[in-house]
Amino acid sequence: MPHSSLPSTFNAIELSQFGDVEQLTMAKISLVPLAANEVRVKNTATSINPIDFKTRQGLGWAAQENADKLPMVLGYDAVGTVVEVGADVSEFKVGDSVIGFVGFPLKAGCYSEYIIAQREELVVVARHYNALAGLPLAGLTAYQGLFEHGKLKSGETVLISGASGGVGYLAVQLALNAGAKVIAVAGKHNHAKLQELGDVTVVDYQQSDVFEELPAIDLWFDLIGGEPAILQLTAANALERLVTVPSVSKDFVCDSVLGKASESTGMLVKGDKEQLTNLVRAVENNNLRLNIGKYMMLSQVQEAHRLAESGTLSGKIVLTMNR
Repeated sequence: MPHSSLPSTFNAIELSQFGDVEQLTMAKISLVPLAANEVRVKNTATSINPIDFKTRQGLGWAAQENADKLPMVLGYDAVGTVVEVGADVSEFKVGDSVIGFVGFPLKAGCYSEYIIAQREELVVVARHYNALAGLPLAGLTAYQGLFEHGKLKSGETVLISGASGGVGYLAVQLALNAGAKVIAVAGKHNHAKLQELGDVTVVDYQQSDVFEELPAIDLWFDLIGGEPAILQLTAANALERLVTVPSVSKDFVCDSVLGKASESTGMLVKGDKEQLTNLVRAVENNNLRLNIGKYMMLSQVQEAHRLAESGTLSGKIVLTMNR
């Protein structure tokens, strides 16, 4: 049975059916007992990722797999406090501040005041603050894209498109920290912010002729996908490896560099406790900055999805719980 001091119900945002933002509504969810290897967290913040609004629209694998399981609760990023642990859990205790990459890719569940996580999905943090909700999915995507899929090495040149976004901003820093030469593609109004991170060459994505003049690129880390990515890649002269993140356009983007790049691949981020721990420690040691564009309340989720989809905001949207 749930711990007696916990509420019997709590607030969460349910997706009742695929469609527009009006399908996201506040609901009361009943607290359920924990399994032996699970941890219950009182969630203080989550963040919005592109997979959230794509799933809401009915696009992608997560939507396909959950089509007959609606309603569902979206969200994979969590930061909060442990309030209950399962019988087999010894590495966490009640009161621990934690960050989590939870339920990816099919279960989700973090648009919620309370979440249940597997113990391997959580990491203890030294200091609890809501901005950390912007780290898990974005940070793991950046790290795995650069180093696992992209095989980036010190001294190589990496181009990062969408560099001012949640993933891109972290990727620029991780690449710099690894000794790579970084070319960051972003809107001109974001150039100063990116240059503050270190020795970064910035490129305005609206100036298409610039891509024809780029030096040889060892790794192109594509975070925008679709026709914009294809136009940039087609203009580039020398390219060794490509990693593209947006799954809906992966095949088209990879096909655009046939005969130009020796390797091209899409990627799907995966949970990795060690990597998430290292990312958290980098933030705590001031070696990694988070890029939070706006804080909004969970009850503002419809407005937040509209804003995230518009592409007009630089940085991630963090949703804080209402109480």
